[in-house]
Amino acid sequence: MRLFISVSIIAVLAGAGCSKESSSSGPDQKLSDTEYIALGWSDFEAQRFDSAVNDFTQAYNQTSLPVVRGDALNGRGWSYAYKRDLAKSKSDFVFAISFNGINPAALSDVKAGAAFVFYSLNDFPSAITYSNAVLTEIPTYTFSHDAKVTSRRLQLLLVQSYYANGQFSSAANQLDIFDPARSPHSSDPSILLASITSALNSL
Repeated sequence: MRLFISVSIIAVLAGAGCSKESSSSGPDQKLSDTEYIALGWSDFEAQRFDSAVNDFTQAYNQTSLPVVRGDALNGRGWSYAYKRDLAKSKSDFVFAISFNGINPAALSDVKAGAAFVFYSLNDFPSAITYSNAVLTEIPTYTFSHDAKVTSRRLQLLLVQSYYANGQFSSAANQLDIFDPARSPHSSDPSILLASITSALNSL
């Protein structure tokens, strides 16, 4: 029997998740590509996700610089994720991962975002791949635009992904890393599920 925890990771991370619209950029205001990137992140952090999507799209469309386009895809992917538009978020993240010239820090953010989005779309193998990638590259990862997105959340996402994929021993091993004080954790599905629920409540 394949049990898994039906929690919306994106909903948890986005908090209330309601877009607080009314962007600071007027309709006739012309900004540079990097100014649109900065405005996009400002709108994102203020939970104006519709405005952030527009800002990052403007930045992407008016430049050919790979580093700027990569950051635009990164920001738009996260904005779509927090708007619960997971299909568009996945599309931006997948494109960004294959994008030549993206800034390494932005690429780490993209992989972290992709891990949460793929989990929410029930693509657990991909969530495992991207969670592992970030935790291997940056063991103390924190998303600079939302301090709730940390390596600990990614570690627990990895546990949940293994569990949802039926890889109970791997889930228990990863839970040992997340919560070493209670290791070794049982790989019995029912006991492990209770342990994961307890770990989620500790965040």
